[in-house]
Amino acid sequence: MALTALGLTVGASPAAATDWPTFGFNLQRTGENPFESIITPSTVGGLHMLWSFDLGAVTIMQPVLAAGVIVNGSRKDLVYMGAEHGDLYAIDVTSGTMVWHRNLGSQQTRCGDVPGGIFGVSGSPFLDRANNRMFVVGGDGNMYALDLSTGDTLSGWPVAVTTDPAHEHTYGAVNVNNGIAYAEIASYCDIPPYHGGVVAINIANQEVVRAFFPAGRSVNGGGVWGPGGVSIDPATGHVFAATGNALTNPENFGYCEDVVELSSALRVLGSNYPGLTGSDVDFGATPILYGPPSSPMVAAKNKTGVLVTYERGNVSAGPTQRLQVANISDDQFNGIPAWSDTTHMLYIGNSSDSDSGEFEHGMVAFEVEPDGQLELAWQVEVGPNLASVSPPTVAGGVVYYGDGPGKQLLAFHAITGRRLWSSGSTIRGAIFGAPMVVNGRVFVGAWDGKLYAFGL
Repeated sequence: MALTALGLTVGASPAAATDWPTFGFNLQRTGENPFESIITPSTVGGLHMLWSFDLGAVTIMQPVLAAGVIVNGSRKDLVYMGAEHGDLYAIDVTSGTMVWHRNLGSQQTRCGDVPGGIFGVSGSPFLDRANNRMFVVGGDGNMYALDLSTGDTLSGWPVAVTTDPAHEHTYGAVNVNNGIAYAEIASYCDIPPYHGGVVAINIANQEVVRAFFPAGRSVNGGGVWGPGGVSIDPATGHVFAATGNALTNPENFGYCEDVVELSSALRVLGSNYPGLTGSDVDFGATPILYGPPSSPMVAAKNKTGVLVTYERGNVSAGPTQRLQVANISDDQFNGIPAWSDTTHMLYIGNSSDSDSGEFEHGMVAFEVEPDGQLELAWQVEVGPNLASVSPPTVAGGVVYYGDGPGKQLLAFHAITGRRLWSSGSTIRGAIFGAPMVVNGRVFVGAWDGKLYAFGL
């Protein structure tokens, strides 16, 4: 699979080493690397730690990887990773040593969601291999274009995503399509003043060309919190976001607490508030674009434990399916599922047991029927109950996820759900960022301030 948009390479040829260029591997944020052939169900049990790298702070980021970057005349595979003290690193995949480092700013806040209340580089970069550059948002509220080889800031950059970084923060990954870079805005612990939304930046002109604010500019709230930022349908260019509450009555004011389908210019094409019960019913999620070509779907996790699905192009018609996957009082059913074009299954890291007992905390897999409806395929109860977990990743017939405060990275057979591997006691911190699996290696960050690399 190779996706290009005006010279922006989003994928790699199966004949060469594969890049992992953006959160979830692609614009749709499916979380599947379809080219992995080294780590499979028959080999994953042999994974062991190759190295760990000290990031200096906790991280919620999924790393990204570029193969064969020219550094001082030599080709190196580089993994790029950021952390909450504002640091972004380029790390040699082979040795686990630093190639370059930048600090892109951080904010000291009153929000205790991360240790010390310090927020820095949270969302994954987007790699543009054709131009040897990445796009990433720093803790200073700016989007940077950086040279992949050196980390140098390119001419005309950075561009402000927000002019109030003391109150507004980008948690999610940058996504890029057709020459436009998209970044989203939320806050620190929902503390006003802040105006959540999505910002579109013209890469060629280094200018903000459009913005979407779910609560408008006169009402606080409407944060877009998902770790994947926005997802994009490469066939239409449409942008999908899931939004948080407005700080007014009702909290679903405007386009808040909605799943929203936008044009590439961020004009609303469709939206839905699915009718939610609870005191804090945010979508702390990135919508995932999935399903067979005959039935293109979008799904999003809500903090009330609900998974809602929609037909793309018809979001305003309301959910096609509504599943109470986690406990209604959980408040931690967030992030994003993963979708496999190979197995036609949707994988969910489930934070808690559902109220009915139908779904268990751990890993839950749904088979997607030809009409887009989800049917339970398998589930495995594992890890702590009532706890945030990482988004899953699929590669080589194996599905991976981190069990949050359980401090374990786990691997399951993607078709049967059989547990194949665990990192055991190797990782010493909670895992909230999605793992990355590429070229026979597994990478994941943790709250002990380290990036871990595993291989065979």
